[in-house]
Amino acid sequence: MQKLSLSVVFITVSLAGCDLDGSGSSSSSSNSSSSSVAVEMEGKFPTGLSVASPLQRSSSATTASRMLNRTASDAKYSMEAISTEIEAVSASASAFSSKFDISHFFTDVGSAECFGPAVPYANHPDGTAGNSGTLPSGDVGIWTETNGSTNEACAAAELNAQMRGAANRTFMSMMSFAGLLAVARLDGVSLPTAGGTPVDLSSSLSSRMPSSISVTTAQLSQSSAGVWSYTLEFEYTDSTPPTGATTPQIIGLRMEHTPGSSSTAYEGVIQYQMDDYYSPSGNCTADTHGGANITHNGSLHYKRNGDNIVTQHRYGNLCGHDQTNFSEAITGKTLQHLSPTSAWDNNFSILTAEFDRTDRSGSYAYTWQAGFGDGSSRILFVGLNSGGNDGESYYGYGDSVNTSTSGDITGLYCNWAGPGTHTLHAYAQRQFLSYSSSSNQYELSSSASSNIRYAPTTSCLYETEVTGNEFRYDRDIDSVLTDETDVTALVYSSGSAPTGYNDLDLMSPTIGSTTYTSIMDAIVNGRHFSKPTYP
Repeated sequence: MQKLSLSVVFITVSLAGCDLDGSGSSSSSSNSSSSSVAVEMEGKFPTGLSVASPLQRSSSATTASRMLNRTASDAKYSMEAISTEIEAVSASASAFSSKFDISHFFTDVGSAECFGPAVPYANHPDGTAGNSGTLPSGDVGIWTETNGSTNEACAAAELNAQMRGAANRTFMSMMSFAGLLAVARLDGVSLPTAGGTPVDLSSSLSSRMPSSISVTTAQLSQSSAGVWSYTLEFEYTDSTPPTGATTPQIIGLRMEHTPGSSSTAYEGVIQYQMDDYYSPSGNCTADTHGGANITHNGSLHYKRNGDNIVTQHRYGNLCGHDQTNFSEAITGKTLQHLSPTSAWDNNFSILTAEFDRTDRSGSYAYTWQAGFGDGSSRILFVGLNSGGNDGESYYGYGDSVNTSTSGDITGLYCNWAGPGTHTLHAYAQRQFLSYSSSSNQYELSSSASSNIRYAPTTSCLYETEVTGNEFRYDRDIDSVLTDETDVTALVYSSGSAPTGYNDLDLMSPTIGSTTYTSIMDAIVNGRHFSKPTYP
């Protein structure tokens, strides 16, 4: 099944000097061309806008398309490479033709090995004697401190892995918008004047598309107030569709861009929708092949004032083709946000971010929910300190997005889907992140950098063994229980573990000598995380 993508937005400006063809070089003439085109784009297009994980860095000038095509587990796309490549496309119609890749719209996503693995167990203490089973994937949160055999902190690895789908879809949407400007320039088509007639670029764009793409709408317009609107619609015919899938598939892209008083001040909204096929069917009614037609929906509201960026990205999918739920008004805008209150069925996510574009420092809040009927959402906070080289992450549960988009962590369920009941505790998982220039990853600086350990029981503890009915669960995620022992299974109340055993190690509302009113209060006022404010 396609998994939920955590949507993370980062905006940066990097106009020239990137290896756009993978050859490892760039000429001064191409740099000059890219820079001059970027100036031409100001006021018409959000130069520097890209969607990617703020915890993902790249040590070399690798093309964005190459990076985005890697597997979810080792995706190495950076904000700088993506924004540079988008602007290069606007400078050249041939660049658009060579880099347009329809598969980016249908990218599946994965999860980091360390986060939310399926956990086999036997003799769960909250169930009947002799029980066994598997805790489903996605429910146990940060399970191991680092990801696989690497030193990458689990919170960073999970964010980077989950971002692949959102990064691909937004990257190719932006690439398509930039392509409109490129083909207009090449074909000598005048751009629309303020309040003038919209410009139809369907023919110009069609001639640069692969044969599997039929362009039905490609339009640029400018309102009398100077607001630029981009509208694109494609029909994509998949030559090898999955069994049960319907083709052609409709892809719809829209952008509304409002320039501000300077080149570093602007605001806008992007919407995207793509028909796709989901197998298994998730929360949609299954066809005879076990899958279902769905529509990806995504919206991005961005706002820039100098180096300060405030933005929100939302993603979800709806049952059936050609479905949308862009129904939540955005003040002063014609395009609307994707609404979480109704209509969606699988995988909804919200990112709110507020940060300094020069060094990524700032606050990022991610909320996601696997199904409309889930009673709670999952939330990951990341705060990066000045310079962007270190910061802290927090993970826990929050209210369902159907009823609240506040994005507050309310606690942690240690036994969300196991035997017995699930009880919310005033805990969160915490990891302090430090950037390593040698690995280009965010790592843990010491054992004290992480508070993640608990037992997957209703109480979060497992302190007493029952002879012959010992609780064992896959702590080392090797799918084997025979190598688990009382040392790996037992988790005691903080400070009470016998020598060689483990205490409960989660963040609580008590920090030092102060007990805060809630876990969210402790995160904000005790650990000084500044929750981002939506524009």
